[in-house]
Amino acid sequence: MQNYDLLLEKIAKSSGIAKEELERRVEAKRAKLSGLISKEGAAQIIAAELNINFDNEILKINELMPGMKKVNLVGKIIRIFPVREYNKNNRQGKIGSFILADETGNIRIVLWDTNHISLIENGDVIEGSVIEMKNAAMRDSEVHLSGFSEMKKSNQVIENVKTERASLSKKIEELQAGLNVKVRGIVVQIFNPRFFYVCPQCSKKAIQDADGFSCLEHKKIQPKERVLINFVLDDGTETIRLTLFSDQVNKIIPEENLKDADKLLAFRDDFLGSEIYVTGSVRKNEVFNNLEISVSDIEKVSVEKLIEELEKI
Repeated sequence: MQNYDLLLEKIAKSSGIAKEELERRVEAKRAKLSGLISKEGAAQIIAAELNINFDNEILKINELMPGMKKVNLVGKIIRIFPVREYNKNNRQGKIGSFILADETGNIRIVLWDTNHISLIENGDVIEGSVIEMKNAAMRDSEVHLSGFSEMKKSNQVIENVKTERASLSKKIEELQAGLNVKVRGIVVQIFNPRFFYVCPQCSKKAIQDADGFSCLEHKKIQPKERVLINFVLDDGTETIRLTLFSDQVNKIIPEENLKDADKLLAFRDDFLGSEIYVTGSVRKNEVFNNLEISVSDIEKVSVEKLIEELEKI
Protein backbone atom coordinates (compact mmCIF):
# COMPACT_ATOMS: atom_id res chain seq x y z
CA MET A 1 0.00 0.00 0.00
CA GLN A 2 2.92 2.37 0.63
CA ASN A 3 4.06 2.05 -3.00
CA TYR A 4 0.46 2.43 -4.22
CA ASP A 5 -0.03 5.63 -2.21
CA LEU A 6 3.24 7.07 -3.52
CA LEU A 7 2.21 6.28 -7.09
CA LEU A 8 -1.19 7.93 -6.59
CA GLU A 9 0.50 11.03 -5.19
CA LYS A 10 2.76 11.24 -8.25
CA ILE A 11 -0.18 10.88 -10.65
CA ALA A 12 -2.22 13.45 -8.71
CA LYS A 13 0.67 15.93 -8.76
CA SER A 14 1.28 15.47 -12.50
CA SER A 15 -2.38 15.48 -13.56
CA GLY A 16 -3.97 17.90 -11.10
CA ILE A 17 -6.65 15.27 -10.37
CA ALA A 18 -7.61 14.77 -6.72
CA LYS A 19 -6.31 11.60 -5.09
CA GLU A 20 -9.86 10.58 -4.15
CA GLU A 21 -10.93 10.75 -7.80
CA LEU A 22 -7.90 8.69 -8.84
CA GLU A 23 -8.78 6.04 -6.25
CA ARG A 24 -12.30 5.87 -7.71
CA ARG A 25 -10.84 5.37 -11.20
CA VAL A 26 -8.49 2.66 -9.88
CA GLU A 27 -11.40 0.69 -8.40
CA ALA A 28 -13.42 1.15 -11.59
CA LYS A 29 -10.50 -0.13 -13.67
CA ARG A 30 -10.05 -3.17 -11.41
CA ALA A 31 -13.79 -3.91 -11.56
CA LYS A 32 -13.72 -3.71 -15.36
CA LEU A 33 -10.85 -6.23 -15.37
CA SER A 34 -12.66 -8.50 -12.88
CA GLY A 35 -10.09 -7.85 -10.16
CA LEU A 36 -7.33 -9.56 -12.16
CA ILE A 37 -4.98 -6.60 -11.71
CA SER A 38 -3.44 -5.08 -8.61
CA LYS A 39 -4.12 -1.53 -7.45
CA GLU A 40 -0.59 -0.57 -8.50
CA GLY A 41 -1.15 -2.04 -11.96
CA ALA A 42 -4.47 -0.23 -12.38
CA ALA A 43 -2.87 3.05 -11.28
CA GLN A 44 -0.11 2.62 -13.87
CA ILE A 45 -2.72 2.05 -16.61
CA ILE A 46 -4.54 5.21 -15.55
CA ALA A 47 -1.25 7.15 -15.61
CA ALA A 48 -0.66 5.95 -19.20
CA GLU A 49 -4.21 6.96 -20.18
CA LEU A 50 -3.47 10.44 -18.79
CA ASN A 51 -0.24 10.56 -20.86
CA ILE A 52 1.83 10.68 -17.68
CA ASN A 53 5.26 9.16 -18.20
CA PHE A 54 7.76 8.54 -15.40
CA ASP A 55 10.49 7.12 -17.69
CA ASN A 56 12.94 9.98 -17.12
CA GLU A 57 12.15 10.55 -13.46
CA ILE A 58 14.74 9.80 -10.79
CA LEU A 59 13.03 7.49 -8.30
CA LYS A 60 13.59 6.90 -4.62
CA ILE A 61 14.20 3.31 -3.57
CA ASN A 62 10.93 3.12 -1.61
CA GLU A 63 9.07 4.03 -4.82
CA LEU A 64 10.23 0.92 -6.70
CA MET A 65 7.68 -1.76 -7.54
CA PRO A 66 7.99 -5.25 -9.06
CA GLY A 67 7.88 -5.22 -12.85
CA MET A 68 9.04 -1.62 -13.31
CA LYS A 69 10.99 -0.84 -16.49
CA LYS A 70 13.26 2.11 -17.28
CA VAL A 71 14.22 2.62 -13.63
CA ASN A 72 16.44 5.62 -12.85
CA LEU A 73 18.17 5.82 -9.46
CA VAL A 74 20.82 7.78 -7.56
CA GLY A 75 22.26 6.29 -4.39
CA LYS A 76 25.28 5.36 -2.32
CA ILE A 77 26.92 1.93 -2.47
CA ILE A 78 26.97 0.46 1.03
CA ARG A 79 28.18 -3.05 0.17
CA ILE A 80 29.89 -4.62 -2.83
CA PHE A 81 29.80 -8.38 -3.42
CA PRO A 82 32.58 -10.32 -5.19
CA VAL A 83 32.23 -10.54 -8.99
CA ARG A 84 31.26 -14.09 -9.94
CA GLU A 85 31.66 -16.10 -13.12
CA TYR A 86 28.92 -18.35 -14.49
CA ASN A 87 28.67 -21.04 -17.13
CA LYS A 88 25.11 -22.22 -17.67
CA ASN A 89 23.06 -23.39 -20.66
CA ASN A 90 26.02 -22.82 -22.99
CA ARG A 91 26.33 -19.23 -21.79
CA GLN A 92 29.17 -17.87 -19.76
CA GLY A 93 30.11 -14.52 -18.34
CA LYS A 94 30.34 -12.50 -15.14
CA ILE A 95 27.83 -11.10 -12.65
CA GLY A 96 28.47 -8.12 -10.40
CA SER A 97 26.24 -6.90 -7.59
CA PHE A 98 26.09 -4.41 -4.74
CA ILE A 99 23.65 -2.84 -2.30
CA LEU A 100 22.55 0.70 -3.17
CA ALA A 101 20.98 2.94 -0.52
CA ASP A 102 19.32 6.33 -0.25
CA GLU A 103 17.43 8.06 2.54
CA THR A 104 14.32 5.93 1.90
CA GLY A 105 15.76 2.41 1.77
CA ASN A 106 18.23 0.07 0.06
CA ILE A 107 18.14 -2.56 -2.65
CA ARG A 108 20.41 -5.06 -4.42
CA ILE A 109 21.70 -4.00 -7.84
CA VAL A 110 22.73 -6.74 -10.30
CA LEU A 111 25.14 -6.03 -13.17
CA TRP A 112 25.31 -8.13 -16.34
CA ASP A 113 27.25 -5.82 -18.67
CA THR A 114 31.05 -6.15 -18.70
CA ASN A 115 31.52 -2.37 -18.86
CA HIS A 116 29.54 -1.92 -15.64
CA ILE A 117 31.28 -4.85 -13.96
CA SER A 118 34.69 -3.45 -14.85
CA LEU A 119 33.91 -0.34 -12.78
CA ILE A 120 33.94 -2.63 -9.72
CA GLU A 121 36.89 -4.76 -10.83
CA ASN A 122 39.04 -1.71 -11.56
CA GLY A 123 38.08 0.02 -8.31
CA ASP A 124 36.43 2.97 -10.10
CA VAL A 125 33.37 2.51 -7.86
CA ILE A 126 33.85 1.39 -4.27
CA GLU A 127 31.80 1.19 -1.09
CA GLY A 128 30.79 4.76 -0.31
CA SER A 129 30.65 5.83 -3.96
CA VAL A 130 27.53 7.70 -5.08
CA ILE A 131 26.34 6.49 -8.47
CA GLU A 132 23.49 7.18 -10.86
CA MET A 133 21.89 4.67 -13.18
CA LYS A 134 19.36 4.89 -15.98
CA ASN A 135 17.17 2.46 -17.89
CA ALA A 136 17.43 -0.39 -15.38
CA ALA A 137 14.63 -2.85 -14.64
CA MET A 138 13.04 -4.40 -11.57
CA ARG A 139 13.29 -8.19 -11.48
CA ASP A 140 11.73 -9.73 -8.37
CA SER A 141 13.15 -7.62 -5.52
CA GLU A 142 16.31 -6.51 -7.35
CA VAL A 143 17.31 -3.85 -9.87
CA HIS A 144 19.05 -5.33 -12.94
CA LEU A 145 21.25 -3.41 -15.39
CA SER A 146 21.75 -4.73 -18.92
CA GLY A 147 23.91 -3.51 -21.80
CA PHE A 148 21.16 -0.96 -22.58
CA SER A 149 21.45 0.57 -19.10
CA GLU A 150 23.72 3.39 -17.98
CA MET A 151 25.78 3.56 -14.78
CA LYS A 152 28.31 6.18 -13.72
CA LYS A 153 29.68 7.95 -10.67
CA SER A 154 27.69 10.95 -9.50
CA ASN A 155 28.80 14.29 -8.09
CA GLN A 156 25.83 14.33 -5.74
CA VAL A 157 26.48 14.08 -2.00
CA ILE A 158 24.30 11.69 -0.02
CA GLU A 159 24.93 11.70 3.71
CA ASN A 160 22.24 9.75 5.56
CA VAL A 161 21.10 6.47 4.02
CA LYS A 162 19.04 3.57 5.31
CA THR A 163 21.17 0.48 5.85
CA GLU A 164 18.39 -1.79 7.17
CA ARG A 165 16.09 -3.51 4.68
CA ALA A 166 12.53 -2.21 4.96
CA SER A 167 9.64 -4.67 5.00
CA LEU A 168 5.92 -4.21 4.43
CA SER A 169 3.30 -5.76 6.71
CA LYS A 170 1.10 -7.82 4.41
CA LYS A 171 -1.62 -10.47 4.42
CA ILE A 172 -0.66 -13.64 2.59
CA GLU A 173 -3.36 -13.10 -0.05
CA GLU A 174 -1.74 -9.72 -0.88
CA LEU A 175 1.76 -11.08 -1.51
CA GLN A 176 3.57 -10.59 -4.81
CA ALA A 177 6.93 -11.93 -5.95
CA GLY A 178 9.74 -9.49 -5.28
CA LEU A 179 8.31 -7.88 -2.15
CA ASN A 180 10.15 -7.84 1.17
CA VAL A 181 7.41 -8.43 3.74
CA LYS A 182 6.50 -9.10 7.34
CA VAL A 183 3.70 -11.63 7.83
CA ARG A 184 1.96 -12.87 10.96
CA GLY A 185 0.33 -16.29 11.02
CA ILE A 186 0.04 -19.75 12.56
CA VAL A 187 2.32 -22.68 11.74
CA VAL A 188 0.04 -25.41 10.34
CA GLN A 189 2.60 -27.80 8.84
CA ILE A 190 6.29 -28.61 9.44
CA PHE A 191 8.43 -30.58 6.98
CA ASN A 192 11.44 -32.69 7.86
CA PRO A 193 14.76 -30.80 7.88
CA ARG A 194 17.24 -31.28 5.04
CA PHE A 195 21.00 -31.09 5.57
CA PHE A 196 23.44 -30.15 2.81
CA TYR A 197 27.00 -28.89 2.34
CA VAL A 198 28.22 -25.52 1.06
CA CYS A 199 31.53 -23.89 0.26
CA PRO A 200 32.77 -22.04 3.39
CA GLN A 201 34.02 -19.14 1.23
CA CYS A 202 31.19 -18.39 -1.21
CA SER A 203 28.33 -20.40 0.42
CA LYS A 204 27.45 -22.07 -2.88
CA LYS A 205 26.36 -25.70 -2.77
CA ALA A 206 29.33 -28.04 -2.52
CA ILE A 207 29.82 -30.80 -5.09
CA GLN A 208 30.57 -34.25 -3.68
CA ASP A 209 32.65 -36.80 -5.54
CA ALA A 210 34.86 -39.78 -4.74
CA ASP A 211 37.68 -37.48 -3.55
CA GLY A 212 35.53 -35.42 -1.20
CA PHE A 213 33.97 -32.01 -1.82
CA SER A 214 34.72 -29.24 -4.28
CA CYS A 215 33.41 -25.85 -5.40
CA LEU A 216 33.32 -24.60 -8.98
CA GLU A 217 35.05 -21.40 -7.89
CA HIS A 218 37.29 -22.54 -5.01
CA LYS A 219 38.10 -26.11 -6.15
CA LYS A 220 38.84 -28.58 -3.31
CA ILE A 221 37.22 -27.49 -0.03
CA GLN A 222 36.36 -28.57 3.49
CA PRO A 223 32.59 -28.01 3.28
CA LYS A 224 30.34 -26.40 5.84
CA GLU A 225 27.12 -28.18 6.79
CA ARG A 226 23.89 -26.23 6.63
CA VAL A 227 20.25 -27.08 7.27
CA LEU A 228 17.02 -26.13 5.52
CA ILE A 229 13.55 -26.53 6.96
CA ASN A 230 10.14 -25.65 5.51
CA PHE A 231 6.92 -24.62 7.28
CA VAL A 232 3.46 -23.74 6.05
CA LEU A 233 1.99 -20.55 7.51
CA ASP A 234 -1.74 -19.67 7.63
CA ASP A 235 -2.97 -16.14 8.42
CA GLY A 236 -6.67 -16.69 7.75
CA THR A 237 -6.55 -15.29 4.21
CA GLU A 238 -4.32 -17.93 2.60
CA THR A 239 -1.40 -20.27 3.29
CA ILE A 240 2.22 -19.99 2.14
CA ARG A 241 5.34 -22.12 2.35
CA LEU A 242 8.31 -20.73 4.28
CA THR A 243 11.97 -21.60 3.77
CA LEU A 244 14.42 -21.19 6.67
CA PHE A 245 18.18 -21.75 6.52
CA SER A 246 20.64 -22.32 9.38
CA ASP A 247 20.81 -18.75 10.73
CA GLN A 248 17.03 -18.51 11.08
CA VAL A 249 16.56 -22.15 12.15
CA ASN A 250 18.88 -21.56 15.11
CA LYS A 251 16.56 -18.82 16.36
CA ILE A 252 13.87 -21.40 17.09
CA ILE A 253 15.87 -24.59 17.69
CA PRO A 254 19.61 -25.45 17.80
CA GLU A 255 20.22 -27.11 14.44
CA GLU A 256 22.12 -30.01 16.04
CA ASN A 257 18.85 -30.92 17.83
CA LEU A 258 17.26 -31.59 14.45
CA LYS A 259 19.43 -34.73 14.12
CA ASP A 260 18.05 -36.13 17.38
CA ALA A 261 14.71 -37.87 16.69
CA ASP A 262 13.31 -37.25 20.18
CA LYS A 263 14.30 -33.56 20.26
CA LEU A 264 12.97 -33.07 16.73
CA LEU A 265 9.63 -34.63 17.70
CA ALA A 266 9.41 -32.46 20.82
CA PHE A 267 10.13 -29.36 18.73
CA ARG A 268 7.44 -30.26 16.18
CA ASP A 269 4.86 -30.82 18.92
CA ASP A 270 5.73 -27.49 20.55
CA PHE A 271 6.09 -25.34 17.42
CA LEU A 272 3.10 -26.66 15.44
CA GLY A 273 0.22 -24.26 16.07
CA SER A 274 2.51 -21.43 17.21
CA GLU A 275 1.71 -17.88 16.11
CA ILE A 276 4.79 -16.24 14.59
CA TYR A 277 6.08 -13.22 12.72
CA VAL A 278 8.30 -13.85 9.70
CA THR A 279 10.20 -11.31 7.62
CA GLY A 280 11.62 -12.19 4.24
CA SER A 281 11.48 -11.90 0.47
CA VAL A 282 8.63 -13.33 -1.59
CA ARG A 283 9.71 -15.44 -4.54
CA LYS A 284 7.99 -17.68 -7.06
CA ASN A 285 8.77 -21.39 -6.95
CA GLU A 286 9.01 -22.25 -10.64
CA VAL A 287 8.69 -25.98 -9.96
CA PHE A 288 5.38 -25.78 -8.11
CA ASN A 289 4.23 -22.46 -9.64
CA ASN A 290 3.43 -20.88 -6.29
CA LEU A 291 4.78 -18.18 -4.00
CA GLU A 292 7.15 -18.84 -1.09
CA ILE A 293 8.86 -16.68 1.52
CA SER A 294 12.61 -16.99 1.99
CA VAL A 295 12.80 -16.07 5.67
CA SER A 296 15.38 -13.56 6.94
CA ASP A 297 13.95 -13.22 10.46
CA ILE A 298 11.50 -15.14 12.62
CA GLU A 299 10.02 -14.72 16.10
CA LYS A 300 7.09 -15.99 18.11
CA VAL A 301 4.24 -13.54 18.65
CA SER A 302 4.44 -12.05 22.14
CA VAL A 303 1.09 -11.27 23.75
CA GLU A 304 2.79 -8.63 25.92
CA LYS A 305 4.21 -6.86 22.85
CA LEU A 306 0.81 -6.96 21.12
CA ILE A 307 -0.80 -5.32 24.14
CA GLU A 308 1.87 -2.61 24.16
CA GLU A 309 1.30 -1.91 20.46
CA LEU A 310 -2.49 -1.72 20.93
CA GLU A 311 -2.07 0.69 23.82
CA LYS A 312 -0.10 3.06 21.55
CA ILE A 313 -2.95 3.32 19.05
